Amino acid sequence: MSDLDFLTALGFGDGRIRHAFTTRTGGVSEGPYESLNLSWSRGDDKARVEENRRRSAQALGGVDLVFMNQVHGATVLKVDAKPQGRWSSGEADAHMTDVPGRALAAQTADCVPVLLFDPVRPAVAAIHSGWRGTAKGVIAETLAAMNAAYQTVPEEIHAAIGPAISQKNYRVGPEVLEQFEALFGDLDAGLAGPRDADGGAGLDVADACRRQLLSMGVREAAITRLDHCTYAEHQRFFSCRRAAKDGHAGAFGGQAGIIVLTS
Repeated sequence: MSDLDFLTALGFGDGRIRHAFTTRTGGVSEGPYESLNLSWSRGDDKARVEENRRRSAQALGGVDLVFMNQVHGATVLKVDAKPQGRWSSGEADAHMTDVPGRALAAQTADCVPVLLFDPVRPAVAAIHSGWRGTAKGVIAETLAAMNAAYQTVPEEIHAAIGPAISQKNYRVGPEVLEQFEALFGDLDAGLAGPRDADGGAGLDVADACRRQLLSMGVREAAITRLDHCTYAEHQRFFSCRRAAKDGHAGAFGGQAGIIVLTS
């Protein structure tokens, strides 16, 4: 894919889709947005972001790249047509389509990108699942929306979970842990680390997404996770937490999980 450093999930999907998890490599942005920043919501020059998006779309075969205005919620949009004069399908944190050539993107910079493929319909979805979206059930909402629109059933879904911040580097407060306890019960060591003096702990949101997929009926063998930490691998990925640690909170780029039906 040219000089862009795209990651793919081994064994995910088949020849009817293309997918990628983008990184920082191969773009034209500068400073804290260097270099393949796909987000223009945090201060980067929009012309540079447009070029980065153009390069990404070209690397995936000249597809129509569609983003969302992400709000850490659980709204799911159905994308039948390319947004006219805009990149965005609307305000949502998941979108889905059964139209070939509509490349759906979920932007992240520590949150979890989740890509879904229904090989029976076929249909695809891209999900942005931060801790808030995970707690609100954005994955369950997406599966329900795909069932209503495409008769998708979870047992046939293939899922890919992309790079996100690791439990080790994602300390959250007790108020967040309480919401995850409401979802999962007692939090085992795989999901949350030991509590600190203030009641907080490290949280593995990507593993929470995996567990939610399983609870909805997606087969464990059909779930692939790319175990990269966006915070630790900050030379390769954008990270909101790393930007704050490095003294430029709020000024950072975004990568994306992207999926498209090719036929």
